[in-house]
Amino acid sequence: MSFRQRGLGMLMVVLLILTVAAFAVIVAASQSGGDVYGSDANADGMQALFLAESGIERALKRFATGTACNALGTETINDLTTIGLGNGTNRIVIDPGLPTDFAGATLPATQCRVPVTGTVLARNISRTVHAIIDRNLLGGVTGVFNPAFNNPLTAGAPSNWTITPPLTQTGYANTGGNDLVGAACSRSAYVLKDRTNNYEARALGVANVNFTVAGGSPTTFRFYYRINDRGANAGCAGGGAGGDSPADICGGAGGLKGTVCFRTTDSVGTNSTANFHSDETITQAVACPDGGATSAFAPCTNGYPGVKGTASVNIGGGGTRTITSFRYMMRLQTGGRREMFLDYIEATNDTAIGAAHVRQWRDCSTTLNPANCN
Repeated sequence: MSFRQRGLGMLMVVLLILTVAAFAVIVAASQSGGDVYGSDANADGMQALFLAESGIERALKRFATGTACNALGTETINDLTTIGLGNGTNRIVIDPGLPTDFAGATLPATQCRVPVTGTVLARNISRTVHAIIDRNLLGGVTGVFNPAFNNPLTAGAPSNWTITPPLTQTGYANTGGNDLVGAACSRSAYVLKDRTNNYEARALGVANVNFTVAGGSPTTFRFYYRINDRGANAGCAGGGAGGDSPADICGGAGGLKGTVCFRTTDSVGTNSTANFHSDETITQAVACPDGGATSAFAPCTNGYPGVKGTASVNIGGGGTRTITSFRYMMRLQTGGRREMFLDYIEATNDTAIGAAHVRQWRDCSTTLNPANCN
């Protein structure tokens, strides 16, 4: 091979190497560009999610301070300069609240499902989330949502409540309540007056809470109750004064067959008590109490969930009050044998801070219908 031929061969090798290198650079650049774009899209998706979560916080604050569920939206926020995200570069849209949960069941009065969409406008990347928010003062404070006494789901004492009933009684009935959305018998608070004489049988429940309200503001308590009149039932033991009961916090006999009262106590010991008196009874042929004052009451589906009651009280004192304790008392008075069930307690106050919370949250961005999250 001549010197010129060897030179041409070397030149072709060099050109081939350069061509391969150039191709590699182009491919690498293309891959890098795709990775950068993907990283940017992921970052924008995360920012859109954070925007949606900020919208949930705004809706929660408005709902907690009295805005109706269906009045929470539609609200569009483009100016986010106060949180460092500029004006017109990002968007939060809060849609009107929905009255149903993710399965389509109607939510309690204290709850609302809020759809929120966060959008990064530069790339038009959005995330839609739905959150069920709750302003029940009994929920989300100690980690277990327990207004219906149903935690734990297995038999036993309800969590979050310290219950003091009459002697020999437990203060709750594992199958005394009927779930509002089903037919299963569930746990409820309970007290039994097992003697015919004119005396009182009382049961007290206490839950520790921590939220603030304005002094003088109204607090509303909603609940379901049932009072069974056990009748003369000649086979049952009569007379006697019954077992000892905890001290009365309701303040006055009321003159009716049954009383429920609710009390909040603040950090300086100020009590605010709401009373509810009832003569609403259901006569049922049920067994006599045994030696342990345990009642074989009628099935929960007979006369339950019962009657819905409402009571209200203005919080005592002025300024900001820190509520640390919530109590209920069930009281049966006058002659006759009776038993009372109490369930589904809700407590609301439109000035409350620290009680409203997110009960359930779902990212709806990948669903077929993000607006309805289905």
